[in-house]
Amino acid sequence: MGYCEGFIANIMDGLNWPRWKAAAVVCAGGTTLCLLFTSNWGWVLFDFVDHYISAYVITAVGLCQCVSVGWIFERESTAVRSPAHRASLRRLALIYWFPTVVTCFYANFGFYGVKWVGAIIVFLFSLMALYASFRASEMDFIVWYHEIVMCGTDKVAMSITVLQNGGKRAWWMLPFEFYFGILIKFVNPACLLFLFFEALAADLGVPYGIAQGSFPALASIYVAIAVGLIIVPMFACDYPEIFTHNVEKEFSADDQFEVKERLRKKMQRMMRK
Repeated sequence: MGYCEGFIANIMDGLNWPRWKAAAVVCAGGTTLCLLFTSNWGWVLFDFVDHYISAYVITAVGLCQCVSVGWIFERESTAVRSPAHRASLRRLALIYWFPTVVTCFYANFGFYGVKWVGAIIVFLFSLMALYASFRASEMDFIVWYHEIVMCGTDKVAMSITVLQNGGKRAWWMLPFEFYFGILIKFVNPACLLFLFFEALAADLGVPYGIAQGSFPALASIYVAIAVGLIIVPMFACDYPEIFTHNVEKEFSADDQFEVKERLRKKMQRMMRK
């Protein structure tokens, strides 16, 4: 039901439909798509659909979430602060993403027997990306860490930790925010890319499933529909959501937020001089 509710909410926002109408369309469409699974060969079709969605769609969705939260959210608002911010963000992204994508691809398609070497390569290039980003930033380490390395993830992590202890800081919050940011920005994207290419290499080498012919093509229709249900709602609503409360309040509840702001303003004054 949780999956249906998310899609229903997108339809309501994008098309301004009442809840009953959006729910009726979603449930009727879902029921129609599931009818083929009740046939005598429905379990074979379900096996194909489950495999392709699990191996590709869910992995791709997880990757998109990591990219949107860790690499897109707040990127522009951070980059416009100064040329150093923009250069630092650009170096971090380029030196991390290009080697990671290439390494994950060749680890599965070219050098599968020693694919563990890919993890070392990705780790080394991640360190290089961090170093190059820091050199380009011309910032104090703490400012660079919060504004560049943790760009985007810092706010999301704070919105999670602020729910604890009545908004007061605790010793475990900074380590958690570091753990959350590093996983979302660096570890999870590399793992998901590797899993995606691994599944693709396996399917290209040996076709999946006991049935061939039209079954994979029929299963791909369900996969295409699933992809459409994910992508279309992204563009269905073209206006920002209006909140009746101060959205920034939960983020600024963190004591470190004020420290970062003071450091950022100090850095801007120094750059103007």
